[in-house]
Amino acid sequence: MDPLVLVSKGKDPYRTTKRILERFSLPDLKGKSVLIKPNAARLASPGDGVTTHPRVVAATIDHLKEKGVRRIAIGESCIFGVNAEEAFQVTGMKEISEEKKVELLDLDQGGPTEIAIPGGKVIKKIKVPAVLKEFDLIISIPVMKTHMHTQVTLSIKNMKGLLWRREKARFHQLRYGKKITKGDKELDIAISEMASVLFPHLAVIDGTVGMEAMGPAYGQVKKTGLIVVGKNALSTDAVAARLMGLSPETIPHLRLTAEKGLGEIDPQKISVNPRNYWRWVIPFEPPPSRLSIPFPNVMVHDEGSCSACLSTLLVFLQDYHSKLTDYRLEDQNIHIGIGKHLEACPKGTILIGNCSSKMKSCGLFIQGCPPVASQIADRLRI
Repeated sequence: MDPLVLVSKGKDPYRTTKRILERFSLPDLKGKSVLIKPNAARLASPGDGVTTHPRVVAATIDHLKEKGVRRIAIGESCIFGVNAEEAFQVTGMKEISEEKKVELLDLDQGGPTEIAIPGGKVIKKIKVPAVLKEFDLIISIPVMKTHMHTQVTLSIKNMKGLLWRREKARFHQLRYGKKITKGDKELDIAISEMASVLFPHLAVIDGTVGMEAMGPAYGQVKKTGLIVVGKNALSTDAVAARLMGLSPETIPHLRLTAEKGLGEIDPQKISVNPRNYWRWVIPFEPPPSRLSIPFPNVMVHDEGSCSACLSTLLVFLQDYHSKLTDYRLEDQNIHIGIGKHLEACPKGTILIGNCSSKMKSCGLFIQGCPPVASQIADRLRI
């Protein structure tokens, strides 16, 4: 594994990315086919800190063309409920693909193929788009963000977007005993096991405009101007985490991936250029441990929810929290339940999403996978 990671800072996403890639040593790419995996799975505009800046992708494409790459494609699998064509338009990926004359792939179109996970504890195989077989290399270009489920979402976590269709949600619904998990969350273990067979060949982390706190979609915009590039995705994520003011050793999916021997997260074993990259550390506010922190008097019972359902809940609370007074229980709190493994909640809990249906005798069940915020409000008549 090459431990070298480069860091650059600048005001222009294209120039900053192009400059750092020109300093980076890549293998011979002439005649190769390359898939670029940005973070473009949500309806968010460039500069919102939610999706990869299209000019970072543009700079990467230009650099690959200069290296003689035969085929370049941008590929993404959107979160459930998001129309890929609309997402590509809003995020700027369609414009870039047309400008640079490269393919733009909705990875949920076409059939899947299965990849076995040797020695997997919580996942034995994964489904990925069959089209992945057509590419020699994958470049992961995520946004530098915090994440409510995994603390951060960087180049390794970004590869989860290559899972086929509902396979992404399955990662959130795994349930194993402590003998298997040893205290770690199933999601973190699954990501590390996925990385053993779905590991990017190059990481280009877009920190030009990131997101802190309630990431990956509803946090605060964090402008850093940073681009972090590395051949080993895990070491690159570790450096990016440190630039966010976080310790990669305390981020479970990074630690677990390192334990599999897929890369280094120890700063003493990673060569970073420039050596004094620490001067660019900009601490990110970590995600809250409970949603009741930003939303007073709301108690969320979350057991196995996926990002789509949790994101819907956040939108709903942001828009309607002040109108939920009538749904306070005896403890003066509003209780909301989500997730496939929800097993206990007070009588009168608001249950959101199909996965919580088995608990509907305990409260008010709102179906959907997931329901949108307005549907929840209509059902509650607020």
